[in-house]
Amino acid sequence: MPPFDPYHERRGSRRIRMGCKARIRSLNTGETHYGECVDLSVDGVALRSSFVPQYGERLSVIVPAPAVGGLSGKPLEVVVEVKRCNEVQRGELYEIGTRFVTLKN
Repeated sequence: MPPFDPYHERRGSRRIRMGCKARIRSLNTGETHYGECVDLSVDGVALRSSFVPQYGERLSVIVPAPAVGGLSGKPLEVVVEVKRCNEVQRGELYEIGTRFVTLKN
């Protein structure tokens, strides 16, 4: 077994880069925060926000679908569980790694 490498991708599933807005609501506190959906996989979603959640906290996340051919799509609405939170910009921006719990739509 090779030594632990923190920069090596440990997830088995592929990710799709997103770069779209996201509304994040803590199911613990009811507070709403806004951020960006960085990427999406079959297992979860990565978000960037000024919000710092707790490990294991459940969040309701809504990501609007881009308009295609003049028609707006149905937004992605999910409940996720926080698996990690890393600081991206000191005290300002954090990347939140999550795992899907339920799909709302």
